[in-house]
Amino acid sequence: MIKIAIFSGSIPSSTFIENLIKGVAQKHQVQLYGVIEKPIVYEQGNIHIYKTPKSHWGNLWLTIKRILKLALQSPKNLSILLKETKRFKSNYERWIWFTKFLPIVLYKPDILHLQWARDLEFYYFMQSKLGIQLLVSLRGAHINYTPIVEPRMAKIYQETFPNISAFHAVSEAIAHEASCYGADMKRIKVIRSPLSPLFIDSYQPCNKPSHMPLQLIVVGRFHWKKGYSYLLNAMHMLKQQGLSVHLNFIGENDYPEEILFQLHQLGLENQVNLLGKKSQEELATLLKQHHALVLPSLEEGIANVVLEAMALGVPVISTNCGGMAEVVKPGETGWLVPVRDPKALAAAITKLHHTPEYELQRITANAHQLVKQHFNAEDRIAEFLEFYEDVVRSSEN
Repeated sequence: MIKIAIFSGSIPSSTFIENLIKGVAQKHQVQLYGVIEKPIVYEQGNIHIYKTPKSHWGNLWLTIKRILKLALQSPKNLSILLKETKRFKSNYERWIWFTKFLPIVLYKPDILHLQWARDLEFYYFMQSKLGIQLLVSLRGAHINYTPIVEPRMAKIYQETFPNISAFHAVSEAIAHEASCYGADMKRIKVIRSPLSPLFIDSYQPCNKPSHMPLQLIVVGRFHWKKGYSYLLNAMHMLKQQGLSVHLNFIGENDYPEEILFQLHQLGLENQVNLLGKKSQEELATLLKQHHALVLPSLEEGIANVVLEAMALGVPVISTNCGGMAEVVKPGETGWLVPVRDPKALAAAITKLHHTPEYELQRITANAHQLVKQHFNAEDRIAEFLEFYEDVVRSSEN
């Protein structure tokens, strides 16, 4: 049985990481490290939680016990850990990182699977100095734009990527982007993000809108990379052309200033609505109530919400960013437009509106089958299990 630390820093983590944890625990021991954000109970006995104190001066006795245990178990590793924390500037920073690193060094997994590439800045020494095999997930933002807006991270990637044991990429596009920083393509395995059966099993054939306005939905946080300003400009164009369109935002409870101002400036206050955060179950229901999901992003790995909409039978319009072209194929599974192009977004929305029902049903059925074949949870978990076992075999050889 392999000891695999699936690390995101928070317990519980996001939905797709939680699905991975539960799936892997059916065969191997899973170790979770990080701050417990809310109570969670796992049914599988193979899942072990080693919490980091939320207040790093709090729960001092737990940290002291861990220090004593590590001192008895491996004085050498304790010495490495103490030296490693000296790179941080203040005593408080050193203490914070010491309490984060300590349980991982103490319980020493065979594989430390970092869910976010930028965590290499802090955890790379686990492989280089302690011999723990590092597996790094390449999901999108941390590869596509972080090293561009933060040159320091580009340098860290260039220094560490050539030595990492293995990488998991959510798309072929992300894998190739990582190779620009020295990642060996032979060590990168593309495994699509596992999708909850909730969406795949709730598929319904798409019906032509029988009433107006056309109901569109976008899902995600308000962030520049989501490209919402371009979608609002497209909405304004459609309004000027006389096409009645309504847009619902899901994922935030308040508009940022720039969106509020743009809505006012373009006169879209009555056409755009904010529905706030929703659970997975609520989202599945809401998606089916809309005529299309729009993804106007500038950057993505492969957006989960697009896969969820495709699984449900909801038409999708997406920008050609990141790995989106690997799933949204024009005329086959959806509509694909260039990034930062409101005119193209408006044209795609208009085209969808004029598409006959039989054609909508063909496209959305194709999309559902693609997701069902390449993103179902059971097969993706099996791929991860094989991947972990390959990493351990390679390290032994």
